[in-house]
Amino acid sequence: MVAPDNRSTSASSEEVGAGPAMGAAPTTPCDPAEESAANPAVEAFHRIKEDAAELKEYAGYYLSAKIDGFRRTIRNLGLYAALGVLGLIAGGAIIATAAGLIIVGFATGLGRLFGGRMWLGDIVAGIVVLAIIAGMAWYMMNKLTGAWKSQTVKKYEERKQSQRERFGHDVDLQAERGRAEERRKAK
Repeated sequence: MVAPDNRSTSASSEEVGAGPAMGAAPTTPCDPAEESAANPAVEAFHRIKEDAAELKEYAGYYLSAKIDGFRRTIRNLGLYAALGVLGLIAGGAIIATAAGLIIVGFATGLGRLFGGRMWLGDIVAGIVVLAIIAGMAWYMMNKLTGAWKSQTVKKYEERKQSQRERFGHDVDLQAERGRAEERRKAK
C-alpha cells in the first residue's frame, strides 16, 4: 500500500488509531505505472496492442507487395501486347509485299506471253488470283461446316447411346412413343 500524501489534511482510519477499515478501498491514488507492473492483464493488453500494430504493418507490406506484383504483370502484358502488335504489322507488311511482288511478276509474265499487252496480263493475273482465293474460301468453308456437322452428329449419337444404357430408351424412342400416343388419342 502506498503511504498517504503528507500534503493531505485528512487522516486515514489507521492514522487515527481505529485500525484497518474492513473492506474499505485505499484512499490514496494508485500510480498507473506501478499498477501495470503488478497487473498481468494490463501487460497482456499492451502486448496485444503492439502485436496488432505489428500485424497491421506486415499485412500492409504484404498487400503492397501483391499490388506491385499485379502492376508489374499488367505492365509486362501491355509491353508484350505492344510488341505483338508491332510484330503483326511488320509481318503483315512483309507478307503483303511478297504477295504483291509475286502477283506483279505473274502479271508481267502473262503480259509478255500475250505479246507485250501488259494490261491483259494484269487483268488475267487479277482474275486468276481472285478465282484461287474464292476457290480456297469455298473449299475451307465446306470442310469446316462438314467437320462441325459431323462433330455435332457424333455428340448427339453418343448422348443417345448413353441414354439407352442408363434408361433403356433414348430421346428419339420417347418422342416416337409420344407421337404414337397423340395419334391414338386423336382417333
